[in-house]
Amino acid sequence: MKTKTKAILAVAATCSLLASTGLRAETLRYAIGFPPGGAVTESIKEFNEKLKAETDLELKIYELSLLNLKETPPGVRDGLADAGYVLMPYYPAEYSESNLPANMSMLATVSTPTKSSGAVMAGAMTEYIMLHCEDCQAQFTAENQLFLGAIGTPEYVQLCTKPVHTIEDIKGKKMRSSVDAMGRWAEHFGGTKVSIPANDIYEAMSQGVVDCTMISAPELGNFQLFDVTKHITLGLPGGSFAGVGAMNINLDTWRGLSAEQRADMLRLAPYNSAAITVNYHLAATRDIEIARKNGTEIIETPADMAKATEEFVKNDATVIKASFKNDFGLQNVDEKYELIAGLIERWKGLTKDVYDDKDAMTELFRTEIFSKVDPATYGMN
Repeated sequence: MKTKTKAILAVAATCSLLASTGLRAETLRYAIGFPPGGAVTESIKEFNEKLKAETDLELKIYELSLLNLKETPPGVRDGLADAGYVLMPYYPAEYSESNLPANMSMLATVSTPTKSSGAVMAGAMTEYIMLHCEDCQAQFTAENQLFLGAIGTPEYVQLCTKPVHTIEDIKGKKMRSSVDAMGRWAEHFGGTKVSIPANDIYEAMSQGVVDCTMISAPELGNFQLFDVTKHITLGLPGGSFAGVGAMNINLDTWRGLSAEQRADMLRLAPYNSAAITVNYHLAATRDIEIARKNGTEIIETPADMAKATEEFVKNDATVIKASFKNDFGLQNVDEKYELIAGLIERWKGLTKDVYDDKDAMTELFRTEIFSKVDPATYGMN
């Protein structure tokens, strides 16, 4: 009897110890196709610490070890991961509704000035998808996923092995693009668009497959591109990569969570979007300076190219609308385009004083978007 009593006490003590040390009731496998150490992965870890501290959920983060960037969308769909960092432009048809605003990101760096195109696009994308676009939600459901917020990278620059000082310098250059509008921008000025996954950029630049990569500056560190980048032209083509589901959750996993857990995820998801976007913004300044110190030529935005880019963006609206109507069969594209363009202008104003403050941006996202979503019904039908 004493032995049995001791065993019961030991089990009780163990349970008490596990509770006191914060054993989590539910661990979600999160896949991200970035290697460790960059702005994105560090931000996801920040979010995870908050999740662990305030809920009975936590993430087990797989950094480029479970799924790469292109594998993540179908991997989340099929349950290989419970959640992941989903790049929607890799699957233009499956996510065509959400790719429409993502393809309009160059509007964030023309007309009204902004200090962070990423903050603007993170807000505009998230608001559009979560509050205004039932067609977006239907496509996520078809992919067995739930969308919990976008992010926006810093404005796109040119990381090159050959310098771009003028419009003439673009002619004949092979330019990697991940956004159709930016690919058209390169072709408009005489370049050749090349489409390759982000994980392959280093090899493509080192082997001369591309002369320039149009991408945000923090990818210098995220993808170890410092070694292959010899020249950086700032401000061109502009815009932001915003076609990201920063916390897309497998729909079966989402529906398996308790009502309280779903409410917790909706409450904390704004921090995830804000942390990634702000850390990305801060990393851009840091990585440009690192590149400068390493001997990389930093080329300021040529004034004639900035003006020509603004004109291109104005005219490209017709191309974007036609493409999404004819290639992907979107309905009411003109109305959707105007709504999104208005949201981009709206978020320029909303983010102008909080673009570099994670907590302030979190509160902004929560107030303007996430607080208007019902955790009892979101993703449950």
